[in-house]
Amino acid sequence: MSLLAGLVTVSFALRFVTGWLRETPNYFSDEYLYAALSRSLLESGRPLVRGVEVTFPALLQPLLTAPAWLAEDVWVSYRLIQGLGALAMSLAAVPAYLLVRRLGASRPLALGAAAFTVAIPDLLFASWVTAEPFAYPLLLCAVLTATAALAEPTRRHAVLFLLAAGLATFARVQFAVVPICFLAAVLIVGLRERRVRRALREQALVLGVFAAAVLLAAAVGFTRVLGLYQSALDQRATPVELVERVGVNLLVLAYSSGWILLPGALVAFALALARPRSRNELAFAAFALPVIVSLLLEAGLVGAVEHAQERYVFYALPLAAAAFCLYASRGWPARAYHALVAVVLLAASATVPLAGFAAAEGKAHSPLLLAAFRVEQWVGSPGNGSLALAAVAGTLLAIAVLASRSPRHATPIVLGLAVLASTSAWAGAVAFDNRNSQAVRTAFLPDEPSWVDRLGVDDVVLVRSPHGVKTEALEQLFWNRSVDRVALLPGAEEVDHVHSPQLRVAGDGTLLLDGRPVRRPVLVDGYAGTIRLANADVLGSSPSFILWQPHGVARLSLYLAGHYSDGWLAGAGRLYLWPNRPGGLVAGRVQLPLVAPPAPVTLRFRPAGAPPVVVRLRAGERRTVSFPVCSRGPWHLTFVADERGFVGGRVVSASAGEPRLLPGPCRKTPTTTNTAEAA
Repeated sequence: MSLLAGLVTVSFALRFVTGWLRETPNYFSDEYLYAALSRSLLESGRPLVRGVEVTFPALLQPLLTAPAWLAEDVWVSYRLIQGLGALAMSLAAVPAYLLVRRLGASRPLALGAAAFTVAIPDLLFASWVTAEPFAYPLLLCAVLTATAALAEPTRRHAVLFLLAAGLATFARVQFAVVPICFLAAVLIVGLRERRVRRALREQALVLGVFAAAVLLAAAVGFTRVLGLYQSALDQRATPVELVERVGVNLLVLAYSSGWILLPGALVAFALALARPRSRNELAFAAFALPVIVSLLLEAGLVGAVEHAQERYVFYALPLAAAAFCLYASRGWPARAYHALVAVVLLAASATVPLAGFAAAEGKAHSPLLLAAFRVEQWVGSPGNGSLALAAVAGTLLAIAVLASRSPRHATPIVLGLAVLASTSAWAGAVAFDNRNSQAVRTAFLPDEPSWVDRLGVDDVVLVRSPHGVKTEALEQLFWNRSVDRVALLPGAEEVDHVHSPQLRVAGDGTLLLDGRPVRRPVLVDGYAGTIRLANADVLGSSPSFILWQPHGVARLSLYLAGHYSDGWLAGAGRLYLWPNRPGGLVAGRVQLPLVAPPAPVTLRFRPAGAPPVVVRLRAGERRTVSFPVCSRGPWHLTFVADERGFVGGRVVSASAGEPRLLPGPCRKTPTTTNTAEAA
């Protein structure tokens, strides 16, 4: 057991150190949701997110990490949660070891399976503020106790399984399918042993508890029980679509496992069902296979089904390792079938490249695809990267077939290469994730990420404007506990699944939230629009957000929609000005400094109550455009660019400085001036 303890310790240290390099969460909105629930459970004892009660059935992670938020510093809390995650996920080696030992394999084989369990690329999740670090060891405990309960149906084993299955489901609601998998396993064991009725009677306690839980959920209402996950009940897919999605997730799992274990694991599952050496073998295969199938079906039906969802299915990897250990303990039998399976897998790896799945957002839910994309960056080409990975997969499968001629030497070679391949994929995933985290930190946060908290303000409302970056808003919410509400300007989208109220803008620019003027500090999203408040002080800012402290009610004075925080104008937009009272007069001239890109551009302005104005700028030209303003009540101006380009994925036209209203009498004629000072 000292070797097992050492393995857990090394894994914990490695994950904690590499997690420390992850500068900020970036898997949103999940990481913010878990953090918010954890804070609320600590402070109020209720599952609240920004004051809204959330029906969230998977509360184990928020409960276990709640004490970490006793620290006043969010950075300290974040690091403590990462440490808990690294420890919890590393402890998965223990049930993996015990499972292989229960199946009758030797200690070295069990240690090899335990090492593989904490080597897979999905140990990346150890440093994320999500449920995976706790769900991973708990599902393995559920498989271990289910195997024991099926092989030796005692009350003790039944209670242990119910406890493990309940905790696993409390960590990840996707494991609500475990009772169905257990029932399937009971039937498989009963049919294999030709005693179905007796097998059902032996599991009366477990099946009775599961039946009671289903009846209770039905009485309460499945949609209410599932809460934020209730959309899972509405998912549909054609058989062809489902097969395609399952195929993608199977391919990702194969790469995550290093391929080399799979031929032996698949043969072992077949032998465990057809010619089991013990009830433990039969029980393991009868339960593990339905679990794997259910995970794949869930990943094909729920969530971002258009992408590989390794996050849902990686729990199958240690089960494949345990099955391989069964195969090795049998002395590598049925080598012809082993070779045939290897050839089929080799064909799959050669004909289906990973590049298409790792492109754009496709890799968001798969550490293996993060690693594959990092390989593509290293080699400089998606095609070459996929080819290199396929070559590695083919080499490993060939080694598995060749090594099978000498089972004594094959087992340590195959297990060692599987651990090496999976660890390499984990390292690639960590390299990409940490690099991405650093980029997010630089782009969206100031030097002090908890900058709003440091200013000593409370009850801050985050005002979200149209086309703002959700990740940037969620970064502010995660790092600043004083930002406890989100409100949406007209046209803005919600940042997560928690309802955020709409703001109304009164005739004098007053922001109305739930029909009442906002008097709290407001953190305004200025990524895609310049927003200025009247009679308010600027307390601080991040790259795109400005914190305003209103004197009295929060009131807009100016809003240039379509003006990005880096100065670029969108292809179209609108400028609003408000008087200082409802029905008041807005008068004078508004100036807008413009700078053309390295190409000519034509902008067409349409001021309210005035004829259109066409402004043609030469390449690189600077000019300040001035428009008369004369309006009883809010005034606006629209603009459209004839020529447009792309910068950072955004459609842009020219650059612009901040618009400025020069109060004066009502005038009707627009003017433009050349100026070297214009931004």
